[in-house]
Amino acid sequence: MIASTKILAVDDEPDFEFLIRQRFRRQIREGEFAFRFAHHGEEALSALDAEPDIDLILLDINMPVMDGLTLLSELHERQSAVRAIIVSAYGDMANLRTAMNRGAFDFVTKPLDLSDLEITVRKALANIAKLREMDRVRQEAERARNNLSRYFSPNIVELLAAQDEPLGAVRRETVGVLFADIVGFTQMAETMPPEAVMAMLREFHARMTAQIFACGGTVDKYIGDAIVAVFGVPSASSKDAANALACAEKMIEALERWNDERERAAADRLAMGIGIHYGPAVLGDVGSEYSMSFTVIGDTVNTAARLQTLTRTLGTPLVVGDTLVSAVKTSCPDIASEITAQLEDQGEHSLRGRAGPVRIWTRKMNGSNSGSRQP
Repeated sequence: MIASTKILAVDDEPDFEFLIRQRFRRQIREGEFAFRFAHHGEEALSALDAEPDIDLILLDINMPVMDGLTLLSELHERQSAVRAIIVSAYGDMANLRTAMNRGAFDFVTKPLDLSDLEITVRKALANIAKLREMDRVRQEAERARNNLSRYFSPNIVELLAAQDEPLGAVRRETVGVLFADIVGFTQMAETMPPEAVMAMLREFHARMTAQIFACGGTVDKYIGDAIVAVFGVPSASSKDAANALACAEKMIEALERWNDERERAAADRLAMGIGIHYGPAVLGDVGSEYSMSFTVIGDTVNTAARLQTLTRTLGTPLVVGDTLVSAVKTSCPDIASEITAQLEDQGEHSLRGRAGPVRIWTRKMNGSNSGSRQP
């Protein structure tokens, strides 16, 4: 059963309630409208407090205790969503204009043309319904955006929210790609309860993803404990390489802070390996109409993954491809020395599955960050 639309009639004239009940007797009988009555503004406020689902007010201007204009001001202060139709004498036009300026929806004049009053009431209720529908659509869009933000980086959420179609044709772009994972995770997972494993992964992903987003990166995917991030999506910039390198440093620092917390809680310290490379990649949607994912593919991505694996062999938390270091020096010369001061040139290394060697750099180690060393 559809609930009645509640209308509050506020007027100090003794015959006003009778006129309203007579005119709308069919709507009242059929449950379309439910009227409430008050004789001045203070009674009206009490009625609204008691029944906040009142949709519409029929409001006289000249009343004792609290007049209609004062009531409109009070409703504005309260940011009330209730709409008002002013019912007042035609000769009171100055006050009618004031009422409209204070947020009244419309007005009818006395002596009342009851047919005009009903038309005005229905017009106001139609407007209320339209505003509610707009608010519902806005709230749904906000919920959809919030849901997207749980699974996509903020810049991808903005891109998805701005269009109805998938991200479109693939395109080639020069990007920074970062792979990061927990060292020894597989062995840890064998001895930990599944719930503890999930809790640790969530904490790890949350802390590392915060650093990725802070540096303008996009999370491409989570693979078990691994995180794949891209810098230069959805649009590339001259700072992508520097942002990727700065992000790796922030992730290592974030792990150190977490390790300190874990140590105080009598939990084991964790180690992490990060590989970063910079170069061309293909960006676009993969999957089917039932399930799609935006991703990056290409040699740059594969190389970043191999560099991350190389952190185990070299016993370092970070391995960086030379193309990224070169890009930082070229595009950000003012901060290049500061950013690259933490790196050591390790020369060329052969990577599994790749024909040519790659010149790499590793993070310099010192006592303050030893907790992130590879075991």
